[in-house]
Amino acid sequence: MTRVKLIFVSSLESHCRGLAVKHLQAHEPRAIVVHHDVLEGHRVVRRVSGSAPPERAATVLEHGCIGCATRFEILPTVLRLVPRQADGVLIVALPPTWHSDLVLDIIRPELQRRSLQVNSVVLALDPAALEDQMWDRHTLWESGYNTMEPDERTAGEYFYRELMLADTLIPTQGLSAELLGEHAAELREGGVQFNAGLHLAGQLAPHAVVCHHPADDRLGRYDAGEAGQRVFPGHLPTVPMVDGRDPSHAIELKAERPLHPERFREALPGLAVSCTCIRGTIWVANAPGTRIALGGAGPRIWMESTGPWAGETAGTRLLLMGSEHEADQVRSVLHSCQLSDAELRGFWSDSTARNP
Repeated sequence: MTRVKLIFVSSLESHCRGLAVKHLQAHEPRAIVVHHDVLEGHRVVRRVSGSAPPERAATVLEHGCIGCATRFEILPTVLRLVPRQADGVLIVALPPTWHSDLVLDIIRPELQRRSLQVNSVVLALDPAALEDQMWDRHTLWESGYNTMEPDERTAGEYFYRELMLADTLIPTQGLSAELLGEHAAELREGGVQFNAGLHLAGQLAPHAVVCHHPADDRLGRYDAGEAGQRVFPGHLPTVPMVDGRDPSHAIELKAERPLHPERFREALPGLAVSCTCIRGTIWVANAPGTRIALGGAGPRIWMESTGPWAGETAGTRLLLMGSEHEADQVRSVLHSCQLSDAELRGFWSDSTARNP
């Protein structure tokens, strides 16, 4: 592979994206930087800076989806700006709210044909705002984060996926910290709310390298296969557990028996009510052969079938993150959702009758 460093930056908002790019430029002063923003009217704005001649241009697309914008604007720009010299650096700042894998799935094959590879996917975020953003009930369209078309995702759903995709996190101070000045001590680096957000980000993305300070030049290593595994529905992040609980207060729940569908449906709101994020799989008695993934970001909870268990041992495995629950209490609730001995005997009898 050519020794050119390609860094992609994703973000919920442009302010954090800009600060993250400045952080990267401080350690890569010879980098070429390209920003893309997508505005109303299917207009894609491109800004090039850094060691390349400055550019500012706009392209109007017939359709402004991620696929079209990537194929007809972002990809050609990346291929044109990739440094020709060894050890060159290109920093690509993606439009806010865009999931990095949707862009890279289109770009990566063209890079590979040119013996190029993506080195890092960086997520820029404001730790002081992270928990509030995870719990925000407004959609990205309603909040004004995405102006292209009605986007029904919430900020929490954006972070639920992007935190798993990124290999590097760059925490930045949000606009509120700048606007409030001396009254925003808890929102600034080292403040209570900022540190709590860093704690939560580390809990949600334990695989990622976190650049805590301006002098920190570490970056994670992007691996498309690993990123794909992390965002596969039902995937559980690996967190260090001590007595079933990790130091950052995530709670791991397990159930070896199938769950009674009605009891679990009634218990789920109570299990999820104080969890900033919930992930895992459930084994439900009325669909015993189906692996059902459970996900939740703030107020939104969803379930989806991922097909048969496919060699994976059937069972319920959940991770409650950012939870205010007592571990023993929620374990007891989940335990009560399992089939009783009598129900289990009936379950196996029914299964045998259906599959003699």
